Amino acid sequence: MDTDWQTKIFILGLLFVLSAFFSGSEVALFSLNRNKIKNDIASHPFTGDYVLRLIQFPRRLLVTILIGNTLVNVAASIIAVSLALQYAVKFQVSEDTALTIQIVALTILIIIIGELTPKIWALKNPISFSRIVAFPLYYISVVLYPIAETLTELIILSSSKMKFDRLKNAISSEDINELAELSHEKGTIVEEEHGLIKSIVEFQTVSVREVMTPRVDIIAISIDTDFDQVLRTITSSGHSRIPLYKDNLDDIVGILYAKDLLPYLKDQEKRKSLSFSKIARKAMFIPESKMINDLMLEFQEKKMHIAIVVDEYGGTSGLIALEDIIEEIIGEIRDEYDQEENSFVKLTDNSFMALGKISMDELNEHLQTNIETGNNDFDTLGGLILNYAGNIPKEGYTLDIENHRFVLKEIVNKRINKVLIEKLSEQELSK
Repeated sequence: MDTDWQTKIFILGLLFVLSAFFSGSEVALFSLNRNKIKNDIASHPFTGDYVLRLIQFPRRLLVTILIGNTLVNVAASIIAVSLALQYAVKFQVSEDTALTIQIVALTILIIIIGELTPKIWALKNPISFSRIVAFPLYYISVVLYPIAETLTELIILSSSKMKFDRLKNAISSEDINELAELSHEKGTIVEEEHGLIKSIVEFQTVSVREVMTPRVDIIAISIDTDFDQVLRTITSSGHSRIPLYKDNLDDIVGILYAKDLLPYLKDQEKRKSLSFSKIARKAMFIPESKMINDLMLEFQEKKMHIAIVVDEYGGTSGLIALEDIIEEIIGEIRDEYDQEENSFVKLTDNSFMALGKISMDELNEHLQTNIETGNNDFDTLGGLILNYAGNIPKEGYTLDIENHRFVLKEIVNKRINKVLIEKLSEQELSK
């Protein structure tokens, strides 16, 4: 009986170690930073590789850890009950008393040894702890794969159903817009607050194409441009980051930062050996269809402020900066380099002057209209006029839509620059 007693205590101790193993693994692996892991792989390729394999499938990893921890704790409870019953017989104690002591003791030991201690250590040293547990835990996950995969699929199925139910009962963006509209009408919130709420609600539905600076407005520098001309371009544009291209705008090789040119301002010798392509930063390329809320997160992750927008053929279609995204929420941000030219100006009660680049959403808001773009490939007033004209119209071209007359007033380099908008009277409409 003594040997049996000792064996069970040994097994119970081993189960406590395994409980600590699984509990610590959960905290360590789920608190890892991917960049730190990549750096760690270089110095510890063997264990680092196993760590990456584990965190590649987080749901499966979590289920494996939970299964392992549950099995270990159940086994520990069985062994502890067996020991308690043996204790009751050996020392002539009632079974109820022995089992009560067993429950209290086992709970305290599991909390201290199997939970708190390993989790605190893992939280303080996630990388080193992960390296220790990665190899055995990976092969445990392989053994438990059939069970873990089945449970994972069940979790995905049930959570997707729960998500659907939550979404069905959640407040939609339309509801928030209606509440903001109602609050604005009642005077609960002011115009600025109403606009801000509306911008935030619509933020997730805005694509890069809608807010980017179009290709024709991009200020860029060729790699063959001389140093003085680059300085003049930076000074006149007021931009601290400018795209650098090789042959044309479809061949952008990087982003030139104004601050990277500072060491060459007074050093003529350094300037002779200067290659813009070597000091240019890596450019970030994104598709037109990318949503600006996703791009903002990507900017934060990569610590970047500017991206080149490419079309479906890989050509450069525009440029977008972090400032453009922020302006989509809080409105126009003007600095000392921005020209004070409003995109929409009220001339009289029934006439307005608008820039061709004004977005259709903004135009509809100003005119209180609902001019739709449909499936047409344009987002601006200029695009609307070109779509109806079918070619590049001449100044004076007139277009009547939704009780308004649009008169083309100015074209610059084949681009619609200014449009006069007049609200039609009832007499004019009846003609």
